[in-house]
Amino acid sequence: MKQVSEAGGAIAHLPPQEQGAALVACAAADKPRMRILMVAARYYPYMGGVETHTHEVARQLVARGQSVTVLSTDPSGRHAAEESFDGIEVLRVRPWSKKDDYYFAPAIAGKIASGAWDIVHVQGYHTFVAPLAMAAAVRRGLPFVITFHSGGHSSRLRNSLRRIQHGLLRPLIRRAEQIIAVSDFEANFFSSRLHIPRERFAVIQNGARLPEPGPGCSRESALLIVSIGRLERYKGHHRAILAFSELAQHMPKARL
Repeated sequence: MKQVSEAGGAIAHLPPQEQGAALVACAAADKPRMRILMVAARYYPYMGGVETHTHEVARQLVARGQSVTVLSTDPSGRHAAEESFDGIEVLRVRPWSKKDDYYFAPAIAGKIASGAWDIVHVQGYHTFVAPLAMAAAVRRGLPFVITFHSGGHSSRLRNSLRRIQHGLLRPLIRRAEQIIAVSDFEANFFSSRLHIPRERFAVIQNGARLPEPGPGCSRESALLIVSIGRLERYKGHHRAILAFSELAQHMPKARL
């Protein structure tokens, strides 16, 4: 999988809507259709940043002729264990707890062990899903890549344990064919924290697929700043508000 590990530099120069396909493009030269397994703690119909990112990348890969399966957990147990939509095969397993967001789901490992995959893409590192998926891929001898999707948490205890968590994950993350960060800050942070050379990281910024403006939609020249995310303090909306109060003095027409 040398081609996958060398793709990082080229990926960063592609439009956001094409970046997902680039993860496997150079590895697919001798395989007309790759079997890609994407593993995430949650997936549609659950909503969130990682859920949307995973779905959009999966859609783009399918549009380029790849075979994509998404494996995730379903704490509620209300959704189908197997289904297909938008050309994406979806597998869901139950975590041990319905309430906690640790998503400890040993069945993740079994699904990876029993499937026929060419590569595994682990989306997010925060929960037990990531080490379960990476360890299962290692046992199967499958190449895997990981996208961090890092961030904070509302719990001070959880945040205080991050350094320990990073240390425990380091042996598995080091075995990834490609380590993906969504920003230079994230790449530099994890390179330093995990003692992994910076050149092992590819930076692929999150893209967005926006609808076309509707009739009567105004395209004002004034600066519009949008802060997106759940209304939790660690998302930093309060910092945007504080910064905007200063910005508005210099740019009266700006909007937040």
